[in-house]
Amino acid sequence: MIAITLDPFFFYIPVLNNQNKCFQLDRNLGITATVLRSFIDLHKLPRIIHLIYVELCGNKEEVKKSAYATARLWIFFLIDILAVLPIPQVLVMLVKSHRMSGRKFLFSMTFFLLQYVLRVIRTYGLLTKNDSTWAIVSFNLFLYMHGGHVFGALWYFLAIEKVTACWKKTCINHHIRCSSRSFYCDDSLRDYKFLDEFCPITTGNKTNYDFGLFEDALQSGIVGVTDFPQKFLHCLRWGLQNLSAFGQNLEASTDILDNIFAICMTNFGVVLFVFLIGKMQSDTERSRSREQKLKEIKQGPSFGRLSSRLQQKIKNYKQQNWIDDKHADVVNLVKNLPQGLRSQVKGELGTELLRNVKEFERWGEKELVDLSDCLNPVFFTDRTRIFREGDPIDEMVFVLEGKLWSHSARNVTIATSSDGHNGKKDYLRYGDFCGEELIAWAQQKVDNPSSSNLPISTTTIQALTEVEGFYLLASDLKNAFIEHRRYQIVRAVRLIQTFWRFRRILRFKMNQRRSINLENSGDVAFTTNQTS
Repeated sequence: MIAITLDPFFFYIPVLNNQNKCFQLDRNLGITATVLRSFIDLHKLPRIIHLIYVELCGNKEEVKKSAYATARLWIFFLIDILAVLPIPQVLVMLVKSHRMSGRKFLFSMTFFLLQYVLRVIRTYGLLTKNDSTWAIVSFNLFLYMHGGHVFGALWYFLAIEKVTACWKKTCINHHIRCSSRSFYCDDSLRDYKFLDEFCPITTGNKTNYDFGLFEDALQSGIVGVTDFPQKFLHCLRWGLQNLSAFGQNLEASTDILDNIFAICMTNFGVVLFVFLIGKMQSDTERSRSREQKLKEIKQGPSFGRLSSRLQQKIKNYKQQNWIDDKHADVVNLVKNLPQGLRSQVKGELGTELLRNVKEFERWGEKELVDLSDCLNPVFFTDRTRIFREGDPIDEMVFVLEGKLWSHSARNVTIATSSDGHNGKKDYLRYGDFCGEELIAWAQQKVDNPSSSNLPISTTTIQALTEVEGFYLLASDLKNAFIEHRRYQIVRAVRLIQTFWRFRRILRFKMNQRRSINLENSGDVAFTTNQTS
């Protein structure tokens, strides 16, 4: 942003000297703009080198996979190289060292204008990454202010170029002795007062020469001012005023340059207005919707059951990676989260639900965390049938929020509550679960892998309200019991190994102590014999 704001300052470096019929360069502004531009370009070189060695050379395997990616990287590389070429710095130094004429300097600044377009294109992507409301409003306001800044600087520069073009044309048509002059003030000066007759700057006589839309810049004398803040604010005001009016106040001459400038300014003003108003409204509305959805997530019961540390992680991630969803439920809470963060959420919410199952009460923390990672978030609208009586059960459902209704054709409502006991229970709430028949099936499957028939539901489970929860597939439950059996076997083997290791050590110490006692008793007997 600083780079593209600084570049138009180079167009303010020429200063018109109407008395001597020449232009000079603002030395202080030229040095300041050159030093700042060079510093910013040097700061960009490490990123360009990184693009060469890391993206193009370092990731050859990945780049080869996509021709589009390769072409895109090379285009970015070429744009970066062209964007940091010191074109304006070199032009200023050449004209100051008398190695370039004033007229060639004004013409060569056209290449700098093309380079500036490349710098704007490269910078645009960096300025549109932030999606917050204040960033959207600030960026759109910056586009408007920057547009006025650029067109104001071009209006100032092209006004001087227009005057020198008139002087050059007059010299060629009427006086051969000044036709080769560059109109730079450090060149040899002569009396060229006659040019006022053919190129009336102050009088505004359009009969001899029509300066078109640059006439205001010449008659106001702003092109001859060396006070930078004064001419900058004047040109900025002119650019913003005509952009907001879509160029309706521009009075262009028949010159091609005038009309191209007026057309560009008009089109840019219209496009900027549509883009500014339309995009600001859409982006602001999207940002407000995102903030509202995030607020709903934060106020949801599922989010409230998480630890404060995990809540902050989710808020930070959702602000950067948001998918516009209809409901602020557990599905949208977990959806599109990174794998690590998703596992943490399911671990905190699912472990507590799994502990309500009697068969899981004695399981270790690690086993429960691994099993909770197999849980899948689910959302049921009201009146949704989850299990139908007589259909096979292929999953367990754990209620996190909402209410389920359990009923059967014989009006026998049998479900399992969070206390792990069977009995008549019409409604299932937070902590309750259904499909517990799969537990006995999974345990039997571990002992007898040939049995494959899923249990049949004896009740119909229906959502009475909107229900949030998790479901556990039969295959995941079976694998969990298989891993639990292996864990029990490994644990038993380790206990046996530990017991035998402890027994071996104990026996070794007892033998060692026995041998020490025998040696001591032998020494005592020997001493007694010697004494006797």
